[in-house]
Amino acid sequence: MGAYLSQPSTSKSSSDGGNLSLSYGYSAMQGWRVSMEDAHNCIPELDGDTAMFSVYDGHGGEEVALYCAKYLPGIIKEQRAYKEGKLQKALEDAFLAIDEKLTQESVIKELSQMAGRPINDQGEKNKVADEDDVDNEEAVLLHEEATMTIEELLTRYGQNCAKGSRNKTCLQNAKSDSAEKPKDAVLNGELESDSQCKNGEQKKTGASSGASSGTSSPEEGSGSSSSVTKSGEEAVPPSTGDAGPSCSSRPVQPQNTDKSKFFEDSEESEAEEDEEDSEECSEEDYSSEEEEDSEDVEDAEAEDEEEEVLPGMDGKEEPGSDSGTTAVVALIRGKQLIVANAGDSRCVVSEKGKAVDMSYDHKPEDELELARIKNAGGKVTMDGRVNGGLNLSRAIGDHFYKRNRNLPAEEQMISALPDIKVLTLNEEHDFMVIACDGIWNVMSSQEVVDFIQERIKQEPASLSSIVEELLDQCLAPDTSGDGTGCDNMTCIIIRFQPFTHASPEASKRKLDDAETATENCKDGSKKAKRD
Repeated sequence: MGAYLSQPSTSKSSSDGGNLSLSYGYSAMQGWRVSMEDAHNCIPELDGDTAMFSVYDGHGGEEVALYCAKYLPGIIKEQRAYKEGKLQKALEDAFLAIDEKLTQESVIKELSQMAGRPINDQGEKNKVADEDDVDNEEAVLLHEEATMTIEELLTRYGQNCAKGSRNKTCLQNAKSDSAEKPKDAVLNGELESDSQCKNGEQKKTGASSGASSGTSSPEEGSGSSSSVTKSGEEAVPPSTGDAGPSCSSRPVQPQNTDKSKFFEDSEESEAEEDEEDSEECSEEDYSSEEEEDSEDVEDAEAEDEEEEVLPGMDGKEEPGSDSGTTAVVALIRGKQLIVANAGDSRCVVSEKGKAVDMSYDHKPEDELELARIKNAGGKVTMDGRVNGGLNLSRAIGDHFYKRNRNLPAEEQMISALPDIKVLTLNEEHDFMVIACDGIWNVMSSQEVVDFIQERIKQEPASLSSIVEELLDQCLAPDTSGDGTGCDNMTCIIIRFQPFTHASPEASKRKLDDAETATENCKDGSKKAKRD
């Protein structure tokens, strides 16, 4: 259900026309919707002996409907099948051809102009630029961390050393280790363990034993991290974790020095305390990780549920991809009526007052449509929508739903391939009606035929005046219902008779055109020739 105006827009775009074989009248009204997304064609002479009438009901924007109204007539005439007189094949090929055009960059730009959207000449370059911005931000962050003290790093990442007297020692050791590490080790966001070399020996740092600052002067040009203390003795660095000093860091001890019983007992006692602290840290870390994992699982499940409703809807937001249109097109050549339909707009013929449907509404829950949708990897939700989005199963555009590379265009979830119906017209066929679902959702095919036939018998001023009355009849009094009667409305009535009933302006245009088909009366006066 779309957004609605506070009051409906009831102004109408209407006109009448025709030729020596038929007459037509149309009207279009925005109604309660915030914008008008319908378009149409009324071409009584597509070529020498063919007429074309069509209605396009846009969704997601008006641009695809407008594009079809502008270009589809020409595309139909360009088809090889059309030139060979195979109108049914020509319509099928034309629908698929214009649908394919909507993926071309030049056409997308034109659609953007029609839609009033900003044109993106850079295309995917914008995406690369966004990624570059992210990389630059990360580089700035890493550089900032490289110049921070170890206390600031620990504060930022929440690394806490063991409580009590060991906190000071932990910071000292961290300072010593950080000062000795190459810059790239910090830039990588890690303070890696130095405790083991490849040969199993411990690496050496330049920190003085018992020094509080932990500063050192590594040899220039050397890739080694070993150095000598001020007293000439080598020192062993503390063991560190992946993201900084661990909670069980131990104070630095000079290498190769004798230890008294006191130091051994003290060291053993401290080791036991460190082991207990380490176990506490591990339990806390494990509990924290468990909670984070649980949250991640819940987030993943929520994302999965959302993807189940709208899988694959992460494509580009651009005209023709996130917008489309239904299309119902009628060609009349001689006594042949050929109707092509994709979507839920409809064409109906009146046969002595009986409604004859010339098109089939394409709804996702229908057996044939549902089978194609599932085969293409989609599904229909409980409210009758393809992947929770469109509530119709065939349309021109909507390329979000047409990205299965293993299937041809006509077998995608949303297909542009039209159904075709052919009818041989005779004297029992009075008129036909082509309209968008804004009409058919309110009135049935037979109700619309009855409505029109009753008024045609009264010899109205024009066919468009009947259409205008029909639109007003279908318009909902308010928007409190389920949306019925609140949609855009476009309708065309085509009468299989010469163009004789029209508005005064249209009648004048017809008489002007008929001046070229006059005959001289015996008294020398001229009279319009009528069939």
